[in-house]
Amino acid sequence: MADSNLLVVLTVFVALCALSQLGQFLAMFGLYKKVKELQDQSRPLIKKAEQTLESAKLTIEDGRKQISEISGKAHGILDSTQAQLNKVDLLVNDASDRARGQMDRAELVLGDTMDRVQGLVASTHEGLLKPVNEINALMAGVRGGLGFLFKSRRPTVVHATQDEEMFI
Repeated sequence: MADSNLLVVLTVFVALCALSQLGQFLAMFGLYKKVKELQDQSRPLIKKAEQTLESAKLTIEDGRKQISEISGKAHGILDSTQAQLNKVDLLVNDASDRARGQMDRAELVLGDTMDRVQGLVASTHEGLLKPVNEINALMAGVRGGLGFLFKSRRPTVVHATQDEEMFI
């Protein structure tokens, strides 16, 4: 009896395994149909995606070409700008050097002119004022001599006081 019970249990177990295998088969078949359905539905989307991807590739390629052209032009502009800036720098340095030289020359001319004017003033001072002072001295001497001759011999009190004040 134990063998028959074991046989029944094994038969039931095998039947359950067969049913489960059948269920798995049906589930896999249903899954296959759904995947096939999704595949059929996704084919137009895949075609559109491929077209979009192809368009994106072309756009990227055009963008690369344009970026390459722009980069080349930008490098050319930068090189030209650098050359122009170097020229402007040389020009400014040259103008600065020339202006500095002109300022030095103007300073020398101004100094020379000031020396000449000072010499002229000194010679004018000597040439004009020296004779005037000599004439003044001569006139004072003549005045004193004439004053001595025409005045009375005796000094007055006012004159004596004035002479003393001048002496002091």
